[in-house]
Amino acid sequence: MTDDFRQRVEAAKGKTTAVSAVNSKKQLDDKPEILLIETRLRENVPLSEQVENTVFISVEDLDAAAEDRSKLDPRLSDPNVQIITT
Repeated sequence: MTDDFRQRVEAAKGKTTAVSAVNSKKQLDDKPEILLIETRLRENVPLSEQVENTVFISVEDLDAAAEDRSKLDPRLSDPNVQIITT
C-alpha cells in the first residue's frame, strides 16, 4: 500500500465512529441503502453473514482504487451514502 493511501485511511479513521457487529447489523436492517465494504473475499464469508448492498473489495484493491477511481464500485461514488467497513 502506498504511504499516501495509509495516511488517508488514518485521517478517515479519525473522522469516523467505531460500531460493533451487532449495531452494524441493526443499522443495515433499518436502512437497506447503507453500503457495507467487506474486505474479506466473498468466498470466505459464510452465506449466513452476507447482506445486501455489500461491496467485496480487498484492501489492496482499495489502495489501487484510491489511485484510479475508475476501479471503484460505482455504488461508492455518492458521498452522501453511509458506509460501514469491516
